[in-house]
Amino acid sequence: MRAKYPVTTIAGLASIAVCVSLAGAAYVFYPWAFSPMTNWISDLGNTWLNPRGSMLFRADMVVVGIGLSAFFLGLRTLTHGQSLLTRVLIVMAQLSGLVASLALAMTGVFSENQQSAHALWATVLFVALAVTVMLLGWGVLSHPGVPTWISYFALASFGVDIVSIVARSHWLEWVAVPLLLVFVAQVSYGTLKVTRTRAGLEGRPAAVTSVES
Repeated sequence: MRAKYPVTTIAGLASIAVCVSLAGAAYVFYPWAFSPMTNWISDLGNTWLNPRGSMLFRADMVVVGIGLSAFFLGLRTLTHGQSLLTRVLIVMAQLSGLVASLALAMTGVFSENQQSAHALWATVLFVALAVTVMLLGWGVLSHPGVPTWISYFALASFGVDIVSIVARSHWLEWVAVPLLLVFVAQVSYGTLKVTRTRAGLEGRPAAVTSVES
């Protein structure tokens, strides 16, 4: 029997779809010129700059924050049968991922207009995401069921995220965020692959027994 889709896969892909869809809708209502060279992504949620579309973007951040919390909780499936170091790294990634999920939702609660609160949560978000990606990248590096290229991509994304935090450049944020979304998609795929491989191995003895009987 085919394995069910794991929580991480469902939540990860759903979060990406919602994130892109609602951000795109908020962009449609943005009344000014909008460029990666001069705008932060959060400008879409600024009620002064985008009075008609800001609520869409702010709702986007809250909904995706909730979705990503489920995504990170579901990563527990990657710890089954793994070494102590791998389990510890993945659990630590889950914890920092949950902090990042909360911070993302809070950037929706506090729009860019509320500068100090928004800046605080945005900083927590990008730092927590960088830590999460780094821990998860190392955590699955030796995981036999997860493609190695996912770890290499994670470490590259970590580097870009750190540079964007330090440089505080508009265009670097526009590079870092898509990379993080691609990483979520990759982990969603890797988790599905691990789940189906495990389901196949667990189902094999039952199939053999059925044939022998």
